[in-house]
Amino acid sequence: MTIETSKPVPAFMSRIRTQIRTAEAKADESLIAKLDLMRSLLHARQTEEMPAPHVGQDAIVRIGRAISSDISSANDIFRSHNALVAAQSQITGKAPGHGDTLAFVEGSERREAAAA
Repeated sequence: MTIETSKPVPAFMSRIRTQIRTAEAKADESLIAKLDLMRSLLHARQTEEMPAPHVGQDAIVRIGRAISSDISSANDIFRSHNALVAAQSQITGKAPGHGDTLAFVEGSERREAAAA
């Protein structure tokens, strides 16, 4: 049995591919924002002006829970991406793979420089 691999990718699949990438990027941005806030809270309470080391503990605990929730949410988005890759292979007949994420690999040098 020969599997047809020359079928074009339907427009809805291209749209969903873009949207899942956007969702993944926004999940990362949300996590980074919360981690930045956590860092600021911890640094702020280490200053000499802070009346006690436990000030803001409730906020830190709540931000920690939000961070945990973001990680769980991002995991579900990534699993959805995997499920969509599997569905793409059923629809198009192409072998499953994450070739759609190669754009992220190609730009990794720019992102690594920005992260440094």
